[in-house]
Amino acid sequence: MNRDKHSWVYDVLFLLVLLLAGYLRLTGVNWGEGQHQHPDENFLTGVLGSLRAHECADESITYEACPPDQVKWIGIGDYFDSSTSPLNPYNRGYTFFVYGNLPMTMVRVAADAMDQVDVKTLGRQFSALADLFTILFLYLLVSRMYGQKVGLLASLFSALTVMQIQQSHFFTTDLFVNAFAFLAIYFAVMILDVRPSNYQSPITDYASLLKHPLFLLSLGFGIAFGMAMASKVNIYPLAILLPGAFALRYFMADRHALTVSVESQTEEPNEETTDHQPSAIHRSSSNEYWLRILVFLVAGGLAAFISFRIFQPYAFDGILPSQLWIANIQEQRLQAKGDADLPWNLQWARRSHLYSFENLTTWGLGLPLGILAWIGFLYMGWRILKGEWRHALLWGWTAAYFLWQSLQFNPTMRYQLPIYPLLAMMAAWFAFEQLPFANNRLRNTAKIARSVLAIVVIALTAVWAFAFHSIYLRDEPRIAASRWIFQNVPGPINIEYRTNASTYSQPLPFPSGGYIQAGQPYDATFITQTDGVIEGITLGHATNTLVSSSTLNLVLSKTPDPAPEQILATASLTADFPINNDLRGNSYTLELDKPVTVTKGEQYYLHFELNAGSLIISGASVANETDYDYGLPFRVDGYDAFGGIYRGDLNLQVYWDDNEEKLNRFVSTLDQADYIFIPTNHQYAQITRLPERYPLTTLYYRELMGCPIGSDIISCYHEARPGDHQGRLGFDLVAVFETFPKLDIPLLGPIEINDQYAEEAFTFYDHPKVFIFQKNADFDRDQVRSTLSAVDLTKVVRLTPRQFSDYSNLLLPADKLASQRAGGTWSDLFDYEWLQNKYPGVGLIVWYIFIFILGLAVYPVIRLAMPGLADKGYPLSRALGLVIFGYFSWLGGSIGIPYTRMTIAVVFFLILLFGAVLAYHQRDELREEWKTKRKYFLMVEGLFLAFFLIDLFIRLGNPDMWHPAKGGERPMDFSYFNAILKSTSFPPYDPWFAGGYINYYYYGFVLVGTPVKLLGIVPSIAYNFILPTLFAIVGVSAFSIGWNLLANNQLPITEDSSSLQQTHDAAFTIQPLSLLSGLAASCLTILLGNLGTIQLIYQRLQQLGALGGPITDASIFQRWAWAVQGLLLTFKGNALPIGPGDWYWFPSRVVPPTGGNEITEFPLFTLLYSDLHA
Repeated sequence: MNRDKHSWVYDVLFLLVLLLAGYLRLTGVNWGEGQHQHPDENFLTGVLGSLRAHECADESITYEACPPDQVKWIGIGDYFDSSTSPLNPYNRGYTFFVYGNLPMTMVRVAADAMDQVDVKTLGRQFSALADLFTILFLYLLVSRMYGQKVGLLASLFSALTVMQIQQSHFFTTDLFVNAFAFLAIYFAVMILDVRPSNYQSPITDYASLLKHPLFLLSLGFGIAFGMAMASKVNIYPLAILLPGAFALRYFMADRHALTVSVESQTEEPNEETTDHQPSAIHRSSSNEYWLRILVFLVAGGLAAFISFRIFQPYAFDGILPSQLWIANIQEQRLQAKGDADLPWNLQWARRSHLYSFENLTTWGLGLPLGILAWIGFLYMGWRILKGEWRHALLWGWTAAYFLWQSLQFNPTMRYQLPIYPLLAMMAAWFAFEQLPFANNRLRNTAKIARSVLAIVVIALTAVWAFAFHSIYLRDEPRIAASRWIFQNVPGPINIEYRTNASTYSQPLPFPSGGYIQAGQPYDATFITQTDGVIEGITLGHATNTLVSSSTLNLVLSKTPDPAPEQILATASLTADFPINNDLRGNSYTLELDKPVTVTKGEQYYLHFELNAGSLIISGASVANETDYDYGLPFRVDGYDAFGGIYRGDLNLQVYWDDNEEKLNRFVSTLDQADYIFIPTNHQYAQITRLPERYPLTTLYYRELMGCPIGSDIISCYHEARPGDHQGRLGFDLVAVFETFPKLDIPLLGPIEINDQYAEEAFTFYDHPKVFIFQKNADFDRDQVRSTLSAVDLTKVVRLTPRQFSDYSNLLLPADKLASQRAGGTWSDLFDYEWLQNKYPGVGLIVWYIFIFILGLAVYPVIRLAMPGLADKGYPLSRALGLVIFGYFSWLGGSIGIPYTRMTIAVVFFLILLFGAVLAYHQRDELREEWKTKRKYFLMVEGLFLAFFLIDLFIRLGNPDMWHPAKGGERPMDFSYFNAILKSTSFPPYDPWFAGGYINYYYYGFVLVGTPVKLLGIVPSIAYNFILPTLFAIVGVSAFSIGWNLLANNQLPITEDSSSLQQTHDAAFTIQPLSLLSGLAASCLTILLGNLGTIQLIYQRLQQLGALGGPITDASIFQRWAWAVQGLLLTFKGNALPIGPGDWYWFPSRVVPPTGGNEITEFPLFTLLYSDLHA
């Protein structure tokens, strides 16, 4: 890297970039208020809390009881002893651990050194620090390769990359991997830049070898790579960069250096030099070079192994790999493949391999930076193809790693983190790269445009980065929802405050199943949660069934046993406390006789007395979705929701299999619950993607929210707000909590981005959308059961997530099915009273003329495609016309344009127009062709008509579509044909499977059916027009092949190759040999077949001569004798034992049956048997 006198300016600017990156990563690092929202972080924090880097000097004392002056660091031997090390998760009760040891050890040692108890926040800070090192290494390596200007912009883009910002706020191992990986990449880049050496120095010069820069860089790469592997083992493909760097170095520099070195040794040969010495010197130098490279590679590999052994010691038991660690890795691989039926794998079923690309581009980088990065990626790839090999190492690594991760079953954009900084580099490189314009003005314009583009991308990426960062400066949605719940969902006893701004409710716990009994007062203590005035105490639900009426008295004081003058307020309530519709009773408020002004943080006492009976008190019943997700509400502000405030045993268990038991569970839970909490998108965004497996649960989510029928449930939830929809299960959406990326921009105002459409994990960990549903007065248990019972649970398909990627229920989507049904009836499309149907002869003429015009329209196209043929492919024009006509009509029906007569007519008109335009441009050639080849054209048309009439007469003699004996597959054939004609989109509906689509090759029906639909010919009539047309098309196509094989060979020879085209035209005559070749090709293709009928006659003559006896094992001479005898018997009037259908069926089965159903079908059989799909 060349540094000029101004390089320090870029370094100072980079420090500012690093400060910006630090701000975006380290502020808000304590988001979540100590709660565990990220499952990986939760697990790692738990493991980290169990590890320790200290031990007690007195081995007889446990660490927990060790006096401070006896605490010491564990020794090296203890560290490497996998069976006893306190830093080994396997020794601390975690027998499944697939993460790297190095990040855990680093954070644990730092925590013990600083006496840090909050290891989660410390771990997040280490993640952020690791990403800052990644940005540093990125700046260094890009500056080395492309200059400091590009390096500075690349580091700025990386600093603003949202995925890196997000991961910096989690304590996971991903960013540790990135830091060490980019250190290794930096060493690989430096390998490319080391100046070529003198390759004649002997390999045995160990001192110079060990000091060689390439040797040291190889060691550095190996150490850094081993540390990356010790952070997360799936970075193992990075190893390819070391040999890749040496290979690229060889092609870029060393190959030339070797050649120069050899030439320098052979410039002044002495008198003993022989002709063979230069090549011997070259071989010696080459051997030395490759042996040296091998030493460097081995050194790098050994360094990587030693580094991994040091920093991932618990992957080993002694000198051998740990079998437990290997088993863990294998299990984790099985889980990641989707064959394990785990809840988190459901989100990956049926994902496209572009899913990672879409999320990385749109959300991970942000669209402006993402688009620029991929443009840079493509342009850099193009420059490599043009010979600029210096880009190949980083470009190749980016491409290979991206492709590898994209092809995984779980293509999460987080797993692409090792290439995010490199994509930022490519965006920066493209912004400064000079485009190859020859014109100075264009180059200057492009330079200005790139500068403007870079500024716009920086600005928009910064907006996205700061908007996203704002989520960490606001309450996490689940915590905000928890506070709302404690304020609005009543507990058993609720302190009602009046504050300056509004009212405030503070729920107090009450023993679950407990009660206040006459003669047994109940005392409660609470600490005020706000400043304000207490005006009353509300009971969530209260019932007293032992007496008809009772009185509940309340005393509020600041002491447990207050004297009369210490009583702050009292309240009394006399009521029946009946059950009514709710077995828990109604809600009641005890109004204080005087308001009590309180200050936050003060302790107060409640004293309840009941005069008669037994008063049962309870709070609201709340339902969560599953045990798998974190349930609401969280423990915030000192509240323990399920420690006596709310009933907490109601769980829908939405991941359980859909069956009758689950239906009963849903109905029972909804009946008992007052509120339903949806804490994240984890459940509804996964389960509803597999309606075949979860039809009941999918319907539940649709009906709970009230999403319109036919709408996408996930999108419905992404956009939902209270009041947007009317639920159909007796619950209303009363509150939504969301923390979208948001930024207030001067002059423009606030910008808010709904990122719920991103990959689930992007929002699930730190800013999910939370829904709270409240039961309304219209809830009806029987109606709920009736609604949810609409699902047929016998059709549940239970497959693993991976298996669903290949599964289809063969049903049309509801909107497609509706459009197919609305496409018109058969009678709307075809009417027997139309002239072409009322008089089939008229229909035949219309059909023939249409096919002729279609072929004529595309002839100018086929002339351009086949200029080398003597006839320019004219006989093939009808076939090409059907293909083009059918294809574009089908394409329209496949992309949303209705496959109707109007659409087909437009396609036909466009074909005519395009053909006419081409014909106009070819008018001179076409005019000359008509003069010189008129007889040929007429002959082809005559052949087409002859072949058409041959098969037409066959169809006139056999117009039936099917008969019982050897009827073929005509019923299926004809029904599919009609389905194609009636369909308005593709794939077409299945006539044999209501609501489904055809799961069979159907495109041929489209090719021949499109003209039928346009002309309105009744399908049963058109079917017998189509078959002669295909017969004739095959015949003249075969004729064209036979003709052209000999036509060019019969042209006069000319020395001027440029006049070949004129020679074709001027010398074109109908040559007898070409004509004979064409006719032979036609006859052999569609008339003669495989000559299996001769074999049939020969075998039947043998059977007749053998008088019905077995002939299989007879000798050839015996067979001949029987055949002669059989022939003589036929002269006497005996009939051959050949059935009517055998004449055409037998040749299609000439191979003796072997169990494989071998078929020797040939065109004549196919056209005679006339199953259209074949």
